[in-house]
Amino acid sequence: MSNINNIVDKCNIRINKYEEKSNIKIIDTDKGKYILKEKKGDNNLYKYLSNKQFNYFLEHENIDNYNIFPYIEEEKIPNQEKGIDLVYLLSILHNKTLYYSEVILDDVKKQYENLNGIIDSVNKFYFEKQDTIEQRIYMSPEEYLLIRNTSLIYSSLTFAKNKLKEWYEYKITQKKERVVLLHNKPCIEHLLVDDKKRLISWEECRRDIPIYDFLYFYKKNYQELEMTSLFDIYQSKFPYTKDEYLLFLVFLSIPEKIEFTGHHYNDTQKVYNMIRYLDLTRKFISKDNKENKTKDENKFEE
Repeated sequence: MSNINNIVDKCNIRINKYEEKSNIKIIDTDKGKYILKEKKGDNNLYKYLSNKQFNYFLEHENIDNYNIFPYIEEEKIPNQEKGIDLVYLLSILHNKTLYYSEVILDDVKKQYENLNGIIDSVNKFYFEKQDTIEQRIYMSPEEYLLIRNTSLIYSSLTFAKNKLKEWYEYKITQKKERVVLLHNKPCIEHLLVDDKKRLISWEECRRDIPIYDFLYFYKKNYQELEMTSLFDIYQSKFPYTKDEYLLFLVFLSIPEKIEFTGHHYNDTQKVYNMIRYLDLTRKFISKDNKENKTKDENKFEE
């Protein structure tokens, strides 16, 4: 507590009380509520964003090894609306921080081999698991659910492998690729909305090709949001190139490996969630391809 007092004293505020949540401290002071968070990542990030005229972040003060942010009481709006706001902000972020980098063929080959290995590993994992389960006289609930849906797993892996090959054959013909600043953890929980809209939790931001932000957003919020319309909004403002879209489909389609723990309820829930993800993702990809095949050369039929 004394350390916290020393920090906020430098801001000329006095603490009444405080509480800790995860990696932040919420402090109630004589001048209102604030959030105290240890500094991580690039200390010049917010200056860089301001220079790029991207001002959708919380104003704050830097004190010692901490950032002090105002505590925001959010407006209660539907999550789908927050999703729309989020993808708009991502498109602005990516547009304003975009630059071009040289394609390095050795890196392309390395990524292709790595992803191809991952796909083969997941395929082998489920083939061996299926073989073991089918030899049992009685299946557990999670085993039965998995066996009923192996065709969806294998078709997703086949789709990913085909798109990876298509990506590689196109990518090696390219000289340049787009690089942007990625928030790297965009989700509706990291968007604050009151009279303004602000993205928070920038600690893991990095520079890379654009696909990883929407990929994270999709995997984090796909169960509660209608993703096709949100993807369309994002693409209308920042359309993927052909190679970006193909790689996006690859990452989107690879199922996770599920290890059973013996806790049948939890294991069944994990299998259910994976199957639901693959089913919704298949529909997302099919719908996106169908709606865009005649108007966007970056999209492909499944």
